[in-house]
Amino acid sequence: MGDRRFVLTDGKEGGDARLGELGIRRCRGCVRCLTEHPGECEIEDGFTPLIAEILGSETLVVSMSPERGRVPDRVRKAVERLSNILDAYTDCGGNVPLPIDSVGLRRIEFECRGNFADRMESEMTGALRKGPVSDVIFKETEEN
Repeated sequence: MGDRRFVLTDGKEGGDARLGELGIRRCRGCVRCLTEHPGECEIEDGFTPLIAEILGSETLVVSMSPERGRVPDRVRKAVERLSNILDAYTDCGGNVPLPIDSVGLRRIEFECRGNFADRMESEMTGALRKGPVSDVIFKETEEN
């Protein structure tokens, strides 16, 4: 079995989904993804239906370019939302963790095109390396 990958991009082309087209909203901190329906987000936007596909993939690739030298807000929102969903696979907030082997996601790769003054590597790594995810890496790639 090969590595099942799901690619989120902030670009206009390529990938399985383009963050700019999803109308992704910020997490509102309701914690229902831990308490009422663990591992599921109740926000109604274009990102929510993709969460199951992301969790079913072995690798999530997030391809991004800087905006004014910083990580784009739409990428930050996706990271925040996914981080909260991954908490359902830990004992965060005293919840009973969902079984890690119920999802495929184990690795997240950030492909960074261009120079980032605001790398956020340690924050993103800390936010996403939990539950089933054991590997979060950053790669600099050629700018398209």
